[in-house]
Amino acid sequence: MRWVMGYAAALCVLVVVVSQSVIIPSFFTPFFRWHYTRVDPHTGMDIAETIGISHDDLMHVTTELLAYMRGRRDTMDGITAVVRGRDHRASRVYGQNFFTVVEIRHMVDVRVLYEQLFMARNVSIFLLIALILGLVLMKEKPQYILSRCCREVLAGFLILVVIMAGIIAIDFNRSWDIFHYIFFRGDAANYWRLTPFVDLMINMYPLQFFLNISIFVAVLIFLFSAVIIVAGTLYLRYVEHLPRVSKPWL
Repeated sequence: MRWVMGYAAALCVLVVVVSQSVIIPSFFTPFFRWHYTRVDPHTGMDIAETIGISHDDLMHVTTELLAYMRGRRDTMDGITAVVRGRDHRASRVYGQNFFTVVEIRHMVDVRVLYEQLFMARNVSIFLLIALILGLVLMKEKPQYILSRCCREVLAGFLILVVIMAGIIAIDFNRSWDIFHYIFFRGDAANYWRLTPFVDLMINMYPLQFFLNISIFVAVLIFLFSAVIIVAGTLYLRYVEHLPRVSKPWL
């Protein structure tokens, strides 16, 4: 029973690691600021220049968008900015919505995904605490059990991540489409393909943005997992040198 509980707790740790690795870059405004100032080698312009908007207005729009995704804003209606795009269809002024109906409809679905991600993280944290308390009440050693189980589960997951990263790297465009086909079904599938200079969001977040954020997520997963694996390994090595009589849980 203790090992079943241990591996269940390790899976909870895995969910927390993955969810936080996605959440952190998704709402890390310095990352967006860096992205917006990168110059496109083909056009010689950054994102703000490409859209035809000031950097301050672009960050304002981004802050409001992230607030909506976090559930701190009820709707994306009323987000405005002055836009003087190269295409007259993209020109928008204060008093008009910055985002089109298609963009808003798509972000409704994206917000649902993040709500589910936050829920998965919170439930996993609750279950992890409950499992640790259960091991304590059973007079087991949760630190020993978790060290072994987390090390095995996270190490196995990192191997899977490396394999998946290799597959995705072969054709990121195709992988990005497959991601949307999996998570945006039914009516939602009609709203994630946007039109440049009509739907400005696709200019704010081109494919390179999602490639960069995917690398950010992968780095965080490896970092968090490595810290847990190393900490667990060091603890297990420490336990191995204890006298047998002082570790009756083995």
